Amino acid sequence: MHAPYINIHSHNKIAPPFEGIENFNIEDINSNQIFPLSYSIGLHPWNLNKNNVDSLLMQLENLAYNNEVKAIGECGIDRVVSKDINLQREVFYYQLELAERLNKAIIIHNVRAFSDMLEILKKLKPNIPLIFHGFTGNQEILKKLLQYNSYFSFGYNLFNENSKASRIISKVPRNCLFLETDEWEGRIDEIYAIASKKLNISIIELRSQIYYSYKSLFL
Repeated sequence: MHAPYINIHSHNKIAPPFEGIENFNIEDINSNQIFPLSYSIGLHPWNLNKNNVDSLLMQLENLAYNNEVKAIGECGIDRVVSKDINLQREVFYYQLELAERLNKAIIIHNVRAFSDMLEILKKLKPNIPLIFHGFTGNQEILKKLLQYNSYFSFGYNLFNENSKASRIISKVPRNCLFLETDEWEGRIDEIYAIASKKLNISIIELRSQIYYSYKSLFL
């Protein structure tokens, strides 16, 4: 029996438990085993508000101890949105520390802020798995992030031949690779199909490799 398709990052299945706190499935769509309550929770940088951030982080921490919560995130730093960058850094650092304390993976949203990210990682030196969703870094950034326990996830941007994702995916070690739908409404097997072409491997081999990584992190 072939390994199932794993969708590491999807917003299309379950609603956030609290306003401002994002969650998503870690989804195994072709397995006899179903994980309806297997998800990640985190405070997204787009949702930060100084007036309620402390309350949300307290709620997040209380939720994070649940066994159903397999990872923290998505969370991170985004220099494109008009949110206080210092607040973004502080909130991300808090969630990274929380994930480290609970020994859970963290799903990272990072947009034009790799210098901030590398500075924080150098300071905290986390041991937990770091999953960079929608990765768009270059080869130099990839090399620096691989010094940590990093994984890299790709989605619908792979359909654009000229995208950063299309250029970098073949440089990612196979055992550090995940695929996702994020907010895209297409099917995860479509992402696998385009990724397998770019990597010049069969879909079966790709499914097997990603499922192995998934099991090592979450099962």
